Amino acid sequence: MTTYVDSSALVAVYVTERFSKPARRALRAVPQVPFTHLHELEVPNAFELLVGRAVMTPEECRMIRLQLHDDIDRVFADASELSRLYTSKFLARSLDLLHVAAARVATCTTFVSADDRQLAVAKATGLAVIDIKRRGPRMKH
Repeated sequence: MTTYVDSSALVAVYVTERFSKPARRALRAVPQVPFTHLHELEVPNAFELLVGRAVMTPEECRMIRLQLHDDIDRVFADASELSRLYTSKFLARSLDLLHVAAARVATCTTFVSADDRQLAVAKATGLAVIDIKRRGPRMKH
């Protein structure tokens, strides 16, 4: 099941505010949070609004924006490493690697897909995999 997280909840994860504890608790309960182009605009904009309202300093805003970008960068860095390790073996495409990397960075333990390449890479990295074409879990090796 995929859970959509509004930008207000994402901001509450990065900036301590009234709803930070429930937002952090809610995000810990989901294996992966979709991050859309809308989030790319809204989340940093919300940080800038907090600067304009004197809730945070420009330097705090800069540091939080860097953390957000670091989180996204970790997915791409992991995907690059997965490419080096597994592309030639499984003929994985870049998008396959990004899916697996996103799951790993989100500290997921199980990967669900119908894509054989993604499943092969996920399994090779130690994730338990569920191939929905076969409708059952395959255990880690």
